Amino acid sequence: MTQFTNLTPVNGFDACDLINARQNNYAWSISDLDDFIYVGTGRNILYTIIKAIQSQTAIPVLINPVECPVDSLPPNAVDNRAEIWRYRKDGCLPWQRVYKAYTNEMSGFRYMIRHCPLNGSPTLYAAAFGSRVQIVKSTNGVVWCVLQDQVLEGTSSRAMITHKGKLYVSTIDEANMSALPLLYSSEDPEFFPWEKVIVPEAPGFNPERNPTGAITNMAVFNNRIYVATSTQNGVQVWRTNGSEPEMNDWTKVVDNGFGNPLNRYSLAMGVFKNHLYVSGTKPLPLAWLVPMGCDVVRIDKHDNWDLVVGGHPLISIPGYDHPGCDSITMIGSGFNNPFNVYAWQIQEYKGRLYISTFDDSSNMEVVLTVLLKNREALYGIISQPITDLLIFIYSTVLDVLKAIRYPVGFDLYVSDDGINFRSLFLDGLDNPHNYGGRILYVDSCKDLYLGTANPFQGCEVWKANDTDCRKSRPCYDNYASLWEARNLLNKHFNTITENMPAIMQFISKTYFEQ
Repeated sequence: MTQFTNLTPVNGFDACDLINARQNNYAWSISDLDDFIYVGTGRNILYTIIKAIQSQTAIPVLINPVECPVDSLPPNAVDNRAEIWRYRKDGCLPWQRVYKAYTNEMSGFRYMIRHCPLNGSPTLYAAAFGSRVQIVKSTNGVVWCVLQDQVLEGTSSRAMITHKGKLYVSTIDEANMSALPLLYSSEDPEFFPWEKVIVPEAPGFNPERNPTGAITNMAVFNNRIYVATSTQNGVQVWRTNGSEPEMNDWTKVVDNGFGNPLNRYSLAMGVFKNHLYVSGTKPLPLAWLVPMGCDVVRIDKHDNWDLVVGGHPLISIPGYDHPGCDSITMIGSGFNNPFNVYAWQIQEYKGRLYISTFDDSSNMEVVLTVLLKNREALYGIISQPITDLLIFIYSTVLDVLKAIRYPVGFDLYVSDDGINFRSLFLDGLDNPHNYGGRILYVDSCKDLYLGTANPFQGCEVWKANDTDCRKSRPCYDNYASLWEARNLLNKHFNTITENMPAIMQFISKTYFEQ
């Protein structure tokens, strides 16, 4: 099987300050420049957003960013200022922090890209998550500058591409996701202001011939720009008709969530062997509390598409059942696992297609511990019997997962042809706290790096050593024992959904979408 080497002897990078290291929850973005790879982190994601939504929520030790009672924290112990770390590719130098944000308003770098502005030297650009989206730039990886900007809207960016000499960035407002797509371009935003690519207020604008919905992902395929948008009727995929975007010159390729309107978000896109692969994630926050596996489609150069993963989720949702279709692989949603809520990254590497997941099973414990920590408050909101029933449901799910020896942690799947998939591992690289394969990145030397999401210990970064997949396993027999957990969640579906607003007062939607 593919062998990986852990490049992070200390989770979260910072060997000199372990409390700071733990607060680097996610390896949110990776890029490279010259002899180094660069990692942008996401800080204290769960803690910060729960506190922002409900400041009185008691935080269980499991997800407390510092290991002492929150009420006794010293000033500034919880530090949300985003960081960028680098690692020399040959391993001769330890991790070095090259940037730390000056304000808590910049709490993570969700995307990073290498771009050659004005046909010049490679330069790094990173998009920050915060009260408003900001871009930082570095020409040498050591000096980073926040670019002044009055154009970009939203609070974050999930996607950046470089195409035809321009840098493109899509942005979203995490708190109030708009039906309007936000897409901008610039040769170099240090010298040329961002230009809005999709302008609904422009004279002659035709909404039928331009993307609609918030852009959650973006890729270049067949010399065209493809964007995935989120709408109430499901994921849509649009492409430019020419090599560059023009008003009223877009084609809608996929609609209605790949035929299943439950697929509301696309969190991954990747090109492999003349196809564009696109993921679909079910409604949030419902899919976290009653896990529903992700779907994946592939699109060819002629706008034909096939369902590759999905069609028969292990957990059926009353009133939301899929109209019914088989994937061409006969692999069900979530690679036959409802806890694989996201296909989080899709990446080609050395002639093979790799897909990493987000394993929601870890969050069954998060939900349970938050319910237990806030039990008295929930008694007053949804009653003692309902609160105790919810605690019973999630504690029983955890008991089932333990009894069947469920491999907690994200999965990594590989395919030689984009149809026949096998699992490389199912256990977060032997760490159940690695619940997400957050980033798969192939550098300029054609090496594969994998960054994890781990809000419990701090993130990790791994490097692939080889691609021997002979010991990988077929997908169909990975999760045959999940029926008991599936039946339990199905049985209590109505109870969970009816009380979801109360639960979500304490567990924020934005955390899980990261």
